[in-house]
Amino acid sequence: MKISPLTLLLSAILLPGTMVQTANAAEETKLPKEFSVTIKPGKNHEECIEVKKDAEIAYRFSASQPVRFNIHHHAGKGSNEKVEYSVNLDKIDAKEDVLRAPIDQHYCWMWSNKTVDSVTVSGLLSMK
Repeated sequence: MKISPLTLLLSAILLPGTMVQTANAAEETKLPKEFSVTIKPGKNHEECIEVKKDAEIAYRFSASQPVRFNIHHHAGKGSNEKVEYSVNLDKIDAKEDVLRAPIDQHYCWMWSNKTVDSVTVSGLLSMK
């Protein structure tokens, strides 16, 4: 599968905060990865990385207000695609833990702002 430079450029512009996955990507997201983002009401933010089976990714974050938080990946293709959650929490303003990947996969840490105000989320993803 080959992705054109135009597709990569449009993805970078239209999908900020996400990683574009290509079949022959020369570089994966480098860890540790520190972040601080402001999420508007009703919006989400994701930090996504490729993780090999049995790898341990330490993560921690704090939010200025409680948010929905999950770690997920997409399984299957087309109409059989489903989202599988490793972690799925609601109304949480901080967490520190380790994800041990059960399979090689593109995992996403996602925060959802269900409040009426902007929320700032800061954190770190790193290899354990």
